[in-house]
Amino acid sequence: MAILISDLTSRLSREVGDTDLSNLYYTNSQLITGIIDGNNEFNLQSPNQQYSLSGSVASSSFSPDPGVEDQQLIVLCSALVLTRGEIQKSARSAFSHSNPAGSTNLQRIPEMLDMQAKRLENKIADILDKRSRYNVESELDSCGIELRGSPTELTEGLGESTIITTN
Repeated sequence: MAILISDLTSRLSREVGDTDLSNLYYTNSQLITGIIDGNNEFNLQSPNQQYSLSGSVASSSFSPDPGVEDQQLIVLCSALVLTRGEIQKSARSAFSHSNPAGSTNLQRIPEMLDMQAKRLENKIADILDKRSRYNVESELDSCGIELRGSPTELTEGLGESTIITTN
């Protein structure tokens, strides 16, 4: 079954906290564009596994089909891309205004969004790190190398070692 961009839009919407159906912040078109950009970000982050998109924008499908873990990574990368855009947008409009009724301070919004971006980057890095460790451990389990030593007449050192490879 082909995985479509539209299959990931609701997950992306939830990841960025856009869950109020009566007042959505992102349009479906923005989410789709975010997933396209997020897939490009994923391809940069994970050079061992690349996904391309084919078809019209709204009904684009991934090739090859990403597994559950890679779908989550693409969603996280997409959320990161959208958050970086929000940082840029909020940085342009950050201000502090004082008036007799009180003050309005919007200067910390870019900083808070940057913290969100770092959280997403850490989640992505954790998943990729776990994948890398799993791959290394799997490779070690299947390599079949055994190290055997035998005593020698030397009084110092380890003596003679033999490496035996099994399949």
